[in-house]
Amino acid sequence: MSDLTGLLKLLQNIGDPAQRLAFILDWLSEVMSARGVVVFEKDDTMGGVVAVGARGSLAADARSLAVAWSSLGLPRLAGVTASPLPATNDGELYVLPLSVRDGATIGAIAIRGNDLKETAAAHETELLIIASLVREVIESDDARRERGRATALAGLFPGVSSIASITPGLTLLSDGLRLPLYVCDMNGRFLYASPAFLNLTRFSSLEALAARDDFFSDPSARAEELDRIRSVGTVTSFPLSVTAGNGAKLAMHDSAVTLGDTFFGAFFDVTALMATNAELKDTLQIQELLNDSILAGTKMLQRTQGAAIRSLARLAEYRDPETGYHLQRICEYTRILALQVHERSPYSFRITREYGDDISLSSMLHDIGKVSIPDSILQKPGKLEAHEWELMKKHTIFGWEVLHKADRELGEQSFLTLAATIALSHHERFDGTGYPNGSAGEEIPLSARISAVADVYDALTSARPYKEAWSHERAVEEMLSQAGRQFDPVLMQIFSEMNDLFAAVRRQFPG
Repeated sequence: MSDLTGLLKLLQNIGDPAQRLAFILDWLSEVMSARGVVVFEKDDTMGGVVAVGARGSLAADARSLAVAWSSLGLPRLAGVTASPLPATNDGELYVLPLSVRDGATIGAIAIRGNDLKETAAAHETELLIIASLVREVIESDDARRERGRATALAGLFPGVSSIASITPGLTLLSDGLRLPLYVCDMNGRFLYASPAFLNLTRFSSLEALAARDDFFSDPSARAEELDRIRSVGTVTSFPLSVTAGNGAKLAMHDSAVTLGDTFFGAFFDVTALMATNAELKDTLQIQELLNDSILAGTKMLQRTQGAAIRSLARLAEYRDPETGYHLQRICEYTRILALQVHERSPYSFRITREYGDDISLSSMLHDIGKVSIPDSILQKPGKLEAHEWELMKKHTIFGWEVLHKADRELGEQSFLTLAATIALSHHERFDGTGYPNGSAGEEIPLSARISAVADVYDALTSARPYKEAWSHERAVEEMLSQAGRQFDPVLMQIFSEMNDLFAAVRRQFPG
C-alpha cells in the first residue's frame, strides 16, 4: 500500500492528464507483473472504443485489440473479470471496467499476463482506486466536462420532483459547513434558505425573506443575473447589492447553477472588503494590491466551497442516520488532538496550528462514503453477515473517490485533500489489521490516525441501532487498552491526559 500512497502523492503534483495516465499505467504494470496494459475509452465516433494509453506487449496492437474487443461489447460487471478473448502466448487477458455510479461503462483497463486472477484478488482495493484515477483522467477534458455539466449536476439529485426531496441534504450540508446556500425557482422566488444564509441576510425565516420585495437593492442587476442563469445555466461571482432584514446594505457575490426548473447557489459577503477598498482608494499602489488580494482570496473561497458543494450535495440522494451534533463533535475531538500534537511536537515532523482548523473541517467528511451503503446494512440492528460487512468496509473507498475527484476539480490542495485521505484511511489500525489497505504505523497518515481516535470515541459513547451508549469512563478505558494495536500510542498518551475535554464536548453537543 505504501507504493500506492507514493503514487497518490506524486499525482497531486501532476496536472497534465497524459502524464498522470503514464504514471498510473507504469505503476499498474509493475504491481500486476503484467506483460501489457491498455486503457480503452468508449467513443461511439471511433468505432465503439478507442485505446487512450498502453504499456508493454499490448501497446503495439492496442488498436486492433480495441476493435476486436468492441465487437464483443463493453462489460458491465463490477471488479476484475475474465475477458472472453482467448489467451495467447502473452498470457490471459483480464479487464477492469470503468463504470460511473449509474452503471454505465465509460471504458476499461485491459491487463495481459499470467496468474492475474490471484494477483487481482490480492490487490482488489488498489485496483478499485486505480480505476477511479483512470476514470478521472478519461473525464478530465474541460470541454467534455462542460458538455456534461447539466447531466452531472442532475445526478447529484436524481429524481428530484420538489424542493422537499433535496432539503434534507441541503440542511445537512449547511449545518456541517455553515454555507449560505439557497434554492430559487427560475423567476427568482426563494424556495429554500439555509440557516447560514438567513443569518447572513438577517432574516428570521424563509417566509420573511420571500416576503421582502426590496431585498435586492438594484432590481435591474438581479434581473440581469436571472437572464444569464436562464440562458447559460450558471453564474460565478455575480455582484449584487441587498438590503438585510435589519435594513443594512450588504454587498454580495452570488454563484449559482441550474438544477432542473430551479437554481442552486451561495452568497458570499464582500461588504467589509468593499468598505476597506473604498477607504484606501486615495493610494493607487495600495488599491491595486488590495484588489489583487481580494480577487485571489474570494476566488479561492468560492472554488473551495464550490468543490465542497459538489461533493456533499450527493448526500441529498440518501438518508443520513447521524445528527449534526455528531459532525460537530468529530470536529471538536480532532481539533483537540491536532492542537496538542502541534504544541507537544511528539513526532519527527512538525505540524502548524492551522492544521488543527484544517483537520477539524476535513474530518466531517470521514464517513461520506456511507451514502453508497444501503440502509438495510447501514441501520441493521443485528450483526452483519460476511458479505454485508465486506460491502460496509468499501465506504472508505467510495468516500475517497468522491472527495478526491472534487479535490482534483479544485485544481490545488485544499481541505478536501485531507478529507479524501481521512475518508480512505480512518479505519486502518496501527498494528496493520485494519481496512481497506492494511496500512500500519506511520504508513497511516496522521490525519487518519487522529480521526480514528475521534470517530471511535464518538461511536462508543453514542447509541446505535445495535448497542447502547457507553459511559465516558468505559470508553476511555477500552481505547487506552488498544494503544499500539488499534491506535497510535502517541495519540493515546495525549488522549489519556486530555480525555476530560472530550467529555466536555460530549456534554456540550449531546445526542
